[in-house]
Amino acid sequence: MRTHPLSIERLTFGPDALARLDGRIVFVAGAAPGDRVLAELTQVHRGVLRARVAQVVTPGPSRVEPRCPWIDRCGGCPWQHIAAAAQQEAKRAVVAEQLARLGGLRDVAVAPTLAAPDPWHYRSRITLATAGRRLGYHGRGSHRLVAIDDCLIAEPILVTHLPVARQWLAELRTVPRRVTLAVGHRGVVIHGHGGPAPSDDDDQTSARLLARSPTVQGVILSGGGQRHVVGDPMLHVPLEAGCELVVPADAFTQVHPAANRLVVRTVLELSALAAGDRALDLYCGAGNFALPLARRGVSVTGIERSAIATAAASANARRLGVSFAVVTGDVATVLATLPRAPLDCVVLDPPRGGAADAVPMLAAHRPARIVYVSCDPATLARDARHLVALGWRLVRVQPIDVFPQTHHIETVAEFRC
Repeated sequence: MRTHPLSIERLTFGPDALARLDGRIVFVAGAAPGDRVLAELTQVHRGVLRARVAQVVTPGPSRVEPRCPWIDRCGGCPWQHIAAAAQQEAKRAVVAEQLARLGGLRDVAVAPTLAAPDPWHYRSRITLATAGRRLGYHGRGSHRLVAIDDCLIAEPILVTHLPVARQWLAELRTVPRRVTLAVGHRGVVIHGHGGPAPSDDDDQTSARLLARSPTVQGVILSGGGQRHVVGDPMLHVPLEAGCELVVPADAFTQVHPAANRLVVRTVLELSALAAGDRALDLYCGAGNFALPLARRGVSVTGIERSAIATAAASANARRLGVSFAVVTGDVATVLATLPRAPLDCVVLDPPRGGAADAVPMLAAHRPARIVYVSCDPATLARDARHLVALGWRLVRVQPIDVFPQTHHIETVAEFRC
């Protein structure tokens, strides 16, 4: 196949790097900023060129030797050939670029990316796909299964339980589409999800797994509107000194506990709330932000769609002895029914699709501050544009590297009225 000499300019919002060929932008997989490479074109579609590195002629200053033997096949860690500091700077630049291009916000200073110390072995939860009775990650840019034996971004206890999970999968009558392994408080919790409804035979299979594997503390099998639990499904997630979430493994929690503590600390700082203040926590989950705020005497009401998460949030509030009201339901729908009363702050942590449904409702409540936690800079930029149009100012933007070795970015943004 023909190769083309390319000079790599920068990383992009996505797994690839950017170069130019005859004046046209090329997205190059496997490249690092400053590389000079020979690349093969893999796609030409509607004017978009994609390529992969065939040979690194001159490595850029941020290129490092990738540690994972599956890097050429697995799609999970496409930035592991780039030094951690360069990844963090690229993420800061991507957030700034998305805010400027999609949000029209060109004069906002984006702070340097915060990061936890170790960019490896940080994930306390991994989710793998199934193909028949096989278990692994999806290959790069495909649904082809890569049956990995190790994962260098996962906590080691999860890796040692891959054979256990595969044996359990082989014995199930009902095969889930995905299997999640999570670090529990006294072992590992296995969660199979996305398939048909489990059977009683599957419960017996899970019970046998627990009997022969003392380091598996619990199993959840969900699908077809049913949820079967065998053993102890609870995780303990530290948020700050003296405060942790106790949640079932099928409730959402951040996968990087140390980085999540940075996110919590940043939200507490930017919200600037004190005892007696009033706040809403939208898409509150099990109380990742609401519980630390409630411990400080803030009057917090949370809204969350997942009944599993809200049940855990209420239980955590009782366990910690704090007052935290939580409502189960669609965020925009519930927000529209709440009485309009003075609010000091709204904290929101929406899913990847953003909060376009809830943003118009915020104008009615008019909080003095909004602290927006985002896992997608494009939807953050879109929602920021709408908030600014409604009269808020974007005053601080803090990226946090919750997902080292990948292009994914967590960002905390502060808006003031």
